[in-house]
Amino acid sequence: MNNLTPAVKYIVLINIGISLLCLLFNLIFGYELQFYISAYPTYSEHFHFYQLFTFLFVHSTNPTHIVFNVLYLLIFAPFFERKLGFKKFIIAYFVCAWIGYIFTNYSYYQDKEIVEKRIIATGINPKTIRLNDKHEVDDAFFATLNEKQKIAVEEYNYVTSKTHGASGALFGYITFYLLLNVVNFRKIIFNALGFYILYSNLEAFLEPSSLMNGSCLAHFGGMLGGLLFLGYYLLSKMKKNDRHN
Repeated sequence: MNNLTPAVKYIVLINIGISLLCLLFNLIFGYELQFYISAYPTYSEHFHFYQLFTFLFVHSTNPTHIVFNVLYLLIFAPFFERKLGFKKFIIAYFVCAWIGYIFTNYSYYQDKEIVEKRIIATGINPKTIRLNDKHEVDDAFFATLNEKQKIAVEEYNYVTSKTHGASGALFGYITFYLLLNVVNFRKIIFNALGFYILYSNLEAFLEPSSLMNGSCLAHFGGMLGGLLFLGYYLLSKMKKNDRHN
């Protein structure tokens, strides 16, 4: 990691450290820390303001989540820091993730209304649905439902779930990287990888569904953040050139 830029190194180490901490808490205490430091939708009783500063360092228990996020950070993020510096890199990490959360939170609100209408149509009041300590539909409650009710209530897990991960920030860095290197053929492999990541997100978003894809929207929010920082970088460069002319 000696060739990495400082901020990227710190962000990667924090992400890995938080994932290991969550794993240790689970193994030693049986306590799933990620359920408390991920971010819930703002309508949830489990939402707390501090989660806006923790969710972007938390990853799922599936190791591929943290592995690929860290890998892509190592590939694309140093370029951003070399262009805009340490402080703006850290600011961008939070801003892109927060814009992503705003998009995801919007999807929660939209989907909650749809899901609750479907549940009510089966004769169940959503307020009577019992949740377990993981904020998911309780298995014992679920077992008492008929098949039609199970289909409707199963979707309730989505609108009570949490969001986490560095993906919003990551998509911001990838967008910034690609738009400044699109004609740099020396980086054709990384460019192809970046475009594949963005295309995969678009493809997943366009899959037919009556519910919004909150994860994809978070990625789009991160991309928007990347565009904002790209605009800032280009304007700063133009002003610098004007002063030298």
